[in-house]
Amino acid sequence: MSSSMFRGALVLGLALTAGGCSMAKGKAESAIAAADSSLQAVGVDAQAYVPEQYAAAGAQLTAAKTDFEGGSFADALTKAQEATTLVTDLGPAIEAKKAEMTQMWQGMSESMPATLQSLQTKVDELAKARRLPAGVTKDAVTQAQAALQEMTASWTQATEAQGRGDLATATSLAAGVQAKADQIMNALGMPQKQ
Repeated sequence: MSSSMFRGALVLGLALTAGGCSMAKGKAESAIAAADSSLQAVGVDAQAYVPEQYAAAGAQLTAAKTDFEGGSFADALTKAQEATTLVTDLGPAIEAKKAEMTQMWQGMSESMPATLQSLQTKVDELAKARRLPAGVTKDAVTQAQAALQEMTASWTQATEAQGRGDLATATSLAAGVQAKADQIMNALGMPQKQ
């Protein structure tokens, strides 16, 4: 093979390699952009309802971008495709979590007002009592009075959040109120619903 033919073959080989590299770069860039756009589209709901899955998809996308910036276009493409799969899974996960929270909220919205009223009645009764029942201290009654005010405020915030359509905040606040109610009922010797 003459040197001019060898140079021609080498130039052709380099051109094909550069073209293949450019094509891989383009595919990776498109896949990253698509995954990024999809993640942003569901970002607000995903962060509210399935934050762990959102973080996993975001981490995979970041890894794809890092590979792309480092020139590892094939790895970037693979990771971007995996990120896209994770982002696609977010939609059904968000809907399932919303349904779960809606059911949880319905149960709490039916029972919590009665629980708070029952607690208020018991605290008022104990605050006026000359003698407290066995196992109930004056300090427990005082703490229950203060906690009941906080719980009522938290329940109001929860109902406002639900009214805005923010189920994640509403159920989180409601769960906190329920936990505190259970704690106070226990301290005051009240029977708890199973």
